[in-house]
Amino acid sequence: MRLTFPLLAASGGAAALLLTACAAGSPTTGSDGTGATVTVTDASGAEVEVPLDPEVVVTTDWSVARTLDGLGVELDGVPAATAGLPDDMSGLADVATVGSVREPDFEAISALEPDLVIVASRSGTPEIVAEMKKITPNVVDMSARWEDPADQLVTIEDRVVDLGRIFGLQDEAQAQMDEVTAGVGAVREQVVAAGDTAMFVQVSGGTVSAYGPGSRFGVVHEDFGFADTGAPVDSENEHGQEISQEFFTQYDPDVIYVLDRSQAIGEEAQSALEVLDNGLVDTTRAAADGRIVQVDGFSWYIANAAPASLAQMVEDVQKAL
Repeated sequence: MRLTFPLLAASGGAAALLLTACAAGSPTTGSDGTGATVTVTDASGAEVEVPLDPEVVVTTDWSVARTLDGLGVELDGVPAATAGLPDDMSGLADVATVGSVREPDFEAISALEPDLVIVASRSGTPEIVAEMKKITPNVVDMSARWEDPADQLVTIEDRVVDLGRIFGLQDEAQAQMDEVTAGVGAVREQVVAAGDTAMFVQVSGGTVSAYGPGSRFGVVHEDFGFADTGAPVDSENEHGQEISQEFFTQYDPDVIYVLDRSQAIGEEAQSALEVLDNGLVDTTRAAADGRIVQVDGFSWYIANAAPASLAQMVEDVQKAL
């Protein structure tokens, strides 16, 4: 099942947008008496008032950019794409770049005179937010962060729907997340019925690191339902746990999902599958059954909190079923 999201045309006319937002019960007159606003929940859980349907919009995060682009929202500033963009985001190739996801170009952002700046993930820090507020008071951190790994999809859904709410497109955003959730659920049923184990590994510059339940790639277990191999992997380490090739034979997973980090960030390095193509990995059940799958780096590593990225994750997971 391939999930696809057609680009939605932005709603025409401020009146139509206002009526849509009013139906959701959230628009108000701006605190300064000018223009309509809408209240959304930021990454800290605080309610933040932002302009409704802002004209000039800048984001420093690719999950936000992919979400808004998928809703048909026009963006005026995005981060630099170090390794290119997926086909569904080709329309953003000509949009002004405003630094990297970790180091925004504040001068470039200021020059655009934004009505709203949306930060998230790597740029969602108090220091960056403080600098952005020197440019405009309308700054919101829409990072998708969760303490309980089981809350990952729920948290992403909340952020996606709130992003839609800013532009009067919350119903469209909810529909996209409903489709993704259904897709994840269908795959989970198949995975749980089979009872297969899976190992998620990242290859970066020839170094192989493993991730387990509760980690940044724990969605493979928590949401898609793969059993844990029992490997002792530190779930608190953002960069995974560096492993040797013997690790694969010791824990012998039914499925191995591989992220090529170097490729995802545009670095020159030996490909991930070449690094893993050796006598030890080739003795695993995953190799014997042709169930070693390289996942899409942009969706899993760069922009993991957008509906289109989640849809790609569903497709990647299915490749091993």
